[in-house]
Formats: sequence, C-alpha cells, structure tokens
Amino acid sequence: MWANRLLWGTGLIQILLLTGMLLQLENTRNNGALFRLELKAYDPYDMFRGNYLALSFREDRIKTPIGPMKWDEKFYVKLITDKNSGFARPVEVSRTLPGGDNWVKVSNSGGSVMEEDDTMLLFSFMQERYFMSEDRIKKAEQALRTATADSNRRCWAEMRVKNGVTILTDVKIDGKSLKNWAE
Repeated sequence: MWANRLLWGTGLIQILLLTGMLLQLENTRNNGALFRLELKAYDPYDMFRGNYLALSFREDRIKTPIGPMKWDEKFYVKLITDKNSGFARPVEVSRTLPGGDNWVKVSNSGGSVMEEDDTMLLFSFMQERYFMSEDRIKKAEQALRTATADSNRRCWAEMRVKNGVTILTDVKIDGKSLKNWAE
C-alpha cells in the first residue's frame, strides 16, 4: 500500500514540476521583454536532433570583465536596446542574476580580444540554436547566409526575456520571418 502511495506521489510531483516549468516558459514568451539581436549565421548538423541554424550574434563581447573566468562559465549580461539601430547590446555583467527583465544568461566562450585599448570578454548566448523542419532548413540556411553577407540587409533574432528566463522566438531577415523565406 505504501509503495503505491509513494509511486503516485512521485508521479504527481514530477507532473507538477514539469507544469511549473512550462508555465514559466509560456509566461516569458507572452510577457517577457523583447530584444532584437543582430546575426551572423552558419548551419551545423546535430546527429540526434537534425538540422538547425546555429546563430552567431554580432554583439558577443563586453568591455567590463568581472575578473578571471573559466571557459564555459555561466554569467549574466544586461541588454539595452540602442535607440539608433533598434538592436540590443550588452552593457553590464554580473555573476548572479540581479533581477529584472533585461538580464540574459550567457557563457564564457573562452577568451578575450583587444579592441581600442580595452580587453573585451567574449561570450555566447545560450539560445543559439534555431530549429526548423528538415524540409525547410536548407532554404532557410541559404537565405540567412545570403542576407548576412549583404551589408545592406538586416538579420536578427528576437528573444523574450523575463526574470532570467530567455526564449528565442523568431529569426528575421529584413523584417520577414525566416519561416516565410524557407517556403
């Protein structure tokens, strides 16, 4: 009898945890702050998950390092939207989540570069994979490669951020969703 109750209790806890996680993601998708991040692109293949677009963001470095960091160490970057370009850029760094809807979790991509006498910490966004159906991915890859190579075109990813939770919602070329380019 007690084994039955334990089994049902464990199952109920798992269902509640998964439901809570899904509700948090949906809340972020619907109510999170929207940021547009400019892209560069390439297209790898994942043997288990299939084709996807691996997104490379232009704003992948920040001037204010927070001390020595290990490769792949996680930290948070505060994004603000530039009034001139309309795209987000990183402005602050923190090892812990300070709170608010502008902080995105990133990881140290293993290095730093010198730019105009400043050492820039390189990082990568956790949301760098954009999955599409297998029959559309090649067209989408070609459209994104062509667009990112042309300096007159604008390509960006749209992310929703709320309380440290980030969701990649869309990728756009000149304002048109990548899903439409792949039809």
